[in-house]
Amino acid sequence: MKLSYNILVFGNEPVEKSIARLSRFGYDAVEFVGEPDLYDPAEVRSLLAKYNIRAGSICNIWKKDRDFTSANPEIRENAKRYTKSTIDLAEAIGAEVVIVAPTANMRITRELPPEEEWKYAVEGIRECGEYALSRGVTLVIEPWNRFETYLINRLEQAIRLAQDINLPNVKIMGDLFHMNIEESSIPEAIRKARGWLVHMHVADNQRDLPGKGHLSWPEIFSALKDIQFPGYLVLEYIPPHADPYFAFREKVDESVYDEHAQYAAEFIRKFL
Repeated sequence: MKLSYNILVFGNEPVEKSIARLSRFGYDAVEFVGEPDLYDPAEVRSLLAKYNIRAGSICNIWKKDRDFTSANPEIRENAKRYTKSTIDLAEAIGAEVVIVAPTANMRITRELPPEEEWKYAVEGIRECGEYALSRGVTLVIEPWNRFETYLINRLEQAIRLAQDINLPNVKIMGDLFHMNIEESSIPEAIRKARGWLVHMHVADNQRDLPGKGHLSWPEIFSALKDIQFPGYLVLEYIPPHADPYFAFREKVDESVYDEHAQYAAEFIRKFL
């Protein structure tokens, strides 16, 4: 298990400041925001070398015009174009993982019959998975809670989608905030996902810093160790706001970024 941090949480601060912070507190890697126009890959590679830290993953941003299952074929095609652009970014900066979702964030109703939407999800993510395979990148399907999507809410559903896609580099991830809402047992869901679960977003039940809520961290880490979890544990706490991209879009209090990054690293290392 390796420790990373989603710099979406740090809003729009200069990327060097984010990378330097995570290096200072001993993180293994950085999870970058899935907006390729934000970054100069050569600059990012230089900064990663300067601060002796890796690019771990890309957290894609699923806007309304990026949706693999939309009734609008242009939106479906745009979802594929967008995902391929983030795969290119991952290859350019040395990131191993790109996060995908079959629907736009906050889309909670169907536009087409279920079997048709599932077909489009399989076809679209498979096309992107084949593109990623040729570039040495793994795609991970992220389940969200029912208030952010209707299609993939639990790890078992993400596994079924990955099985239907049937590519060696298409796996799944978990997010403890979403799992707290949707899974009957977080440790049991982790254990059942052995061999598929290769990436995790880490926050407490209310999406605050780990240890600030009621999740049972010893049980969670026991399950991760049982399956020999091979990937990154990515800190992703979000301010209490309905929009999960709020911190990225709005000005927030930067004075706590160092404190939060240090606290989270120290908390997680107790279990590693």
